[in-house]
Amino acid sequence: MKNQRNPDIINKPVALDFLFKPKSVAVIGASNRPLTIGHQILRNLSDSGYKGAVYPVHPVEDTILGLKTYKSILDVPGGVDVAHIVVKNTLVPATLEECGRNFVKAAIINTAGFSEAGAEGIALENKIIKIAAKAKIRVFGPNCQGIINSDPGVRAYCNFTFTKLTRGAISVAAQSGGVGEVIIQRLNSLGSGFRMYASNGNAADISIPEIMNYWADDEETKVIIIHLESLADPEEFMEIASRVGRKKPVLAIKTGRTAEGARAVVSHTGRLMGSGIPIELMLEKCGVVSFNDQDELCQAAIAFAAQPLPKGKRVAIVTNTGGHGVIAVDGCVEAGLLIPPLPDNTREALQNGLFPEAATRNPVDVLATARPEHYSLALGELMKDSGTDSILVNFITPFFVDCESVAREIVKACAGKEKTVAAVIMTDKAQQGNTLQIIKESGIPVYDFPETAAKVLGAMSRMSEYRNRSREVFAPFKDVDKTAVRSVISAALKEKRTILGARECAIILDSYGIPRAPSENCGNLQECLSAAGKIGFPVVLKIDSADVVHKTEAGGVVLNICDEKELAAGFNGMKSLASRPRFLVQKQLPAGIEIIAGAHAVAGVGHVVMFGLGGVYVEVLKDVVFQFAPLSRQAAQRMVASIKCHAILEGFRGKEGADTEKLAEILIRLSQLVTDIPEIAELDLNPIFAYRDPSRTAAADMRIKI
Repeated sequence: MKNQRNPDIINKPVALDFLFKPKSVAVIGASNRPLTIGHQILRNLSDSGYKGAVYPVHPVEDTILGLKTYKSILDVPGGVDVAHIVVKNTLVPATLEECGRNFVKAAIINTAGFSEAGAEGIALENKIIKIAAKAKIRVFGPNCQGIINSDPGVRAYCNFTFTKLTRGAISVAAQSGGVGEVIIQRLNSLGSGFRMYASNGNAADISIPEIMNYWADDEETKVIIIHLESLADPEEFMEIASRVGRKKPVLAIKTGRTAEGARAVVSHTGRLMGSGIPIELMLEKCGVVSFNDQDELCQAAIAFAAQPLPKGKRVAIVTNTGGHGVIAVDGCVEAGLLIPPLPDNTREALQNGLFPEAATRNPVDVLATARPEHYSLALGELMKDSGTDSILVNFITPFFVDCESVAREIVKACAGKEKTVAAVIMTDKAQQGNTLQIIKESGIPVYDFPETAAKVLGAMSRMSEYRNRSREVFAPFKDVDKTAVRSVISAALKEKRTILGARECAIILDSYGIPRAPSENCGNLQECLSAAGKIGFPVVLKIDSADVVHKTEAGGVVLNICDEKELAAGFNGMKSLASRPRFLVQKQLPAGIEIIAGAHAVAGVGHVVMFGLGGVYVEVLKDVVFQFAPLSRQAAQRMVASIKCHAILEGFRGKEGADTEKLAEILIRLSQLVTDIPEIAELDLNPIFAYRDPSRTAAADMRIKI
């Protein structure tokens, strides 16, 4: 069910101060019984030191937790910023109407039993949203935890969780209260705390994108974490996330896909995508870094909140133990980072100042006996090196070294610099608490293992790369004929056909400059023989019928036909595969690298383009990548370069490779086609035969569904 938001706030940034900084909170359904939601919310407001007024609402009780109780929200004096509603779901509509009569600004509906519960719940949720819109009440939820604000001037714990309220710079919004609670508990255990927290459940009105938009202008929020299970409005999310991500880092963890029902697909592209679009692809387009691991997410968020983004992927490693230096290198490479050799002048300075046995390449091994001044020298030189974007410091705390002084020198060497730094302190935390504290208080994130620090630096470099991509521009080709394609599509729709024939596909590809094998469409054997004479043997014969989707499996393709006799035999063998079939006689292309390119329409976000190794094994190998249309040249080049078997395209073990720039051009043209013609639902070019000579590269089979 798509969210039905209050009409006066759709597509408008609205301040949510009344929700996150409420001056008064009513709890409708407050209770004296422990272990109830109504009791726990009051307990949390009291224990957190909330600065505003609290109004318990209960029809019978006189006091709850020492607070005067009101029989109805209508009895509460003055307007109320936030009203928690913790009553039976069928009583929520009447309760909301009463809230409207007492000018409540926001209702946090903790009660469940709405759209998550089926058809009756959906109808009930629609009803309460209409009531709220009429009363000008913003709804948070239903079926939600609520919000928390750790600001010392607010201390609003409008939530029924048991999480400690510790002030920090990371704000967390989660669709699942359980996931969100675990995240902020982990942030607390890592010594970070959090700024604000919101778990909005069904998100019938106030959405996570709107919350993100609000936090983008909150100066105390340095990093935003979001948890997503599905996206009711992908277009809204992408628009707001792209804007917010340019102001401050947004990190995400996904535990579901967009709510898109399963549907029949005829293309490889559609089946390889599955029934929905990966949310990760949307996040990448918006400049949001996604994670699959909650702990990695939390560890990275701490670094994003305290450190500048690296300018690139180049990492220098300083270590006092060779083994963990190697582990750090492995971790960085696996995270997509680069470990470049250090320049001669940097190495010379290190050789002159470190112990003679120290390693001065990269990693820089200062040795276990290194003194504070050695760390100062190493880090100082790396900070000056223009070929270093970030620094990973490994420090095992030896008993024979003044570890606290080493920590101070690490902090001093990195202070005020623009390079990203992560520290791995491997120690007994009880014995070296002061050492750890010195580094942590400086804003340098501290990790237990090099692998963790490497993943964090990898995530930060990805965000830096995403932001650089935002400057990339799609440059459409001028030599296209949109009118010709539109004419083909209109004629097919008028005839109520969804699968286009080979002749129509050929017109579309020719109109957008996408190369294809020479072919002719034929209706009988004589026409096939005539076409083969024009094209020249050897040829391929294919059946052309909407009834035969997968031609190879059905016996609807005959390859390497060398003469008229073989052509006639092939024709007679497949003419019974469909009623009133047509046939395609096509030039037999020489062996090349088989590629697949395709596109698939996704409601609300446009088309996704696919690229990978093709042929009959495409769904077995699944070496494919996806990206949103339209594609910039850089995006197309990244797609071509990012498949696992990219080495085959470059030429492998003496075999001829392919012209990758030609493949990138085909992807750009394909993305322009589906952007210009949104009626195209699915499109496959499989295989495209690719060669080193770009003029020979051509699609051998095409499939288009509208």
